[in-house]
Amino acid sequence: MAGGGAGVTAPAHRPGPGAGAIDVAVVDDHPVIRDGITGWVTAPGSDIRVVATAATVGALLAGAGRHADVVLLDLDLGDGTTADQNVAAVRAAGPAILVLSAADRPAAVREAMRAGAHGYVLKNEEAAELRAAIRAVAAGKDWVSPRLAYILATDDAPDRPSLSAQETRTLRLYATGMPIKSVARRLGISEETARQYVRRVREKYALASRAAPTKLDLYYRAVEDGHLPSPPGLRSPPGPGQQETPVLGSSLCRDHRQPCTAAS
Repeated sequence: MAGGGAGVTAPAHRPGPGAGAIDVAVVDDHPVIRDGITGWVTAPGSDIRVVATAATVGALLAGAGRHADVVLLDLDLGDGTTADQNVAAVRAAGPAILVLSAADRPAAVREAMRAGAHGYVLKNEEAAELRAAIRAVAAGKDWVSPRLAYILATDDAPDRPSLSAQETRTLRLYATGMPIKSVARRLGISEETARQYVRRVREKYALASRAAPTKLDLYYRAVEDGHLPSPPGLRSPPGPGQQETPVLGSSLCRDHRQPCTAAS
């Protein structure tokens, strides 16, 4: 391969322009993967060609890789960046993202797809599977290999916490603004027991990496997981550094028919 800068390479021989050709770029911190990827995804008469490889997203996007149709992205790069940061950077540049990773943890797959990846393939898949995934993602379709789909379907630790019936009832009442004393009275339990249920719910969301330290956070989680209806005009939770703007004016409290506020 011809050199294309520090940590970046471009193939010495590229197929000539052709209708329907899919340009692929690769980001992986292992040279053996970068060097071997051309052979994995190309074949005589193939519509797929590798146009650039790099050890980091920054290096790839500084060159021809930013104009690829699809970027094959490893999640665990050795440069200190996170998967979210890398997926966001590639998405902003324009290419579709197909994660190519050794990690088959359900949480890793879901996190990558939620961050904006269009597909996820394991590094030990057959080359034909990888080529099929590239074509699907290039066509604007999401792709998760059948093996990963099975792993996700049989996952017993989803990031949607499993709440007991009483925890769910407590969450619905408390998250819509009802004071803990009123929650306890409605459920026929002591205030301390009601507080314990709220603590358990928060602990379960924290363990699922969806922390809900405030009442507003609990409200968002309850809506996201279908425990409460989404009111008109509900916005997504604020990101880091953004100020929370209460949006509970249209949420339902008490008998779930009357509006209430998010009083703590």
